[in-house]
Amino acid sequence: MRMVKAELIERYCRGELTPDEHLVFVQWMDSDPALRQEVTEYMQLSDVFKQYRDRNRLQEKLNAIHDEMETESFRFASQMKKVDVVNVSPIKRIFSIGKNQFSKVAAAIAVLLVAAALVGVGINRLNVTRSQSAYQELRREVEDIKRKQSVQTAGGAAAAPTASTSTYTGSGIAIDPSGLVLTSHHLIAGARTIYISNQEFESLPMELVYSDASLDMAVLKVVDSMFTGFAEMGYGFRKSVADPGERIYTLGYPREDMVYGEGSISSYTGFEGDSASYQMSIPVNPGNSGGPVFDTQGNLIGIVSARNANAEGASFAIKSAAIVSSLNASEEPEFRVQYSGRLRGLDRPAQVKRLRRHVFMVKVSN
Repeated sequence: MRMVKAELIERYCRGELTPDEHLVFVQWMDSDPALRQEVTEYMQLSDVFKQYRDRNRLQEKLNAIHDEMETESFRFASQMKKVDVVNVSPIKRIFSIGKNQFSKVAAAIAVLLVAAALVGVGINRLNVTRSQSAYQELRREVEDIKRKQSVQTAGGAAAAPTASTSTYTGSGIAIDPSGLVLTSHHLIAGARTIYISNQEFESLPMELVYSDASLDMAVLKVVDSMFTGFAEMGYGFRKSVADPGERIYTLGYPREDMVYGEGSISSYTGFEGDSASYQMSIPVNPGNSGGPVFDTQGNLIGIVSARNANAEGASFAIKSAAIVSSLNASEEPEFRVQYSGRLRGLDRPAQVKRLRRHVFMVKVSN
């Protein structure tokens, strides 16, 4: 088993897996952090060996050039009996020195190469730092929620927002009729109050019941005593991985009304190769964060997490498989993951009509 695992890692890093093998291996990495770490270490080790091989090849080329120049210099001196140093090219002067001196020159060149490599590493790190700014979280900052209402605390007392209170919004999707809503962790982190609303519910107070910051996902629960549950859900999490080119669509609240957007999966992995995310070719805006992403059959394949500020139309979504894995690993018994969906066969407008009652604006104050 260990040999098979090592062979798969090697073939994956070399890009030698078949499409089916690649899908299975990516799913394996998603569910096994230890395997993902082994793949990372293998790639780092491969880079070290590649640099070592490249340096040895350069040394061999330098030695070969030196030997060739010495041979040519010997033939030239034998024929002419005399060498006019003034007419010897600068390159020949360098390579006409002795072996010991050449070793010193080679060592100096090696030092320069190492220095250049270090400078390259520094530049790469700078580029990585710059690229971090391309990853833009999508919460919509607002001066004031337009739909003003009395803010009720858990004890029933009214709490009026203070002048220093900042508010922002995002999106969420119901994942259980009992009152569970899935959204982004970065949206609700540090929140004092959280409410959800849509065309069916004017305002429902929520509390955080589960959060996975590493995946940027969170689960909220309705805490209103008058709440009787969401309508029956006709969708569920998708088990399989979506493929590049597959058509998808999003629902969310970048403004006060729900907005529909469509596009496609553009990569199996997200920002900087994150295997727990997809990259999508679909425009998203602040306020879409935490909103659902569906396939053409109305299956939930993920939630919107961010966009690439340096690439128009490029966005990212946390995969449903990663979300399910995190929920199943939690100690909350109420997380009943639903897979079966009944939206298959419906046209897009009919799907959206069924789904919109389960998509919410998430309003946060901190």
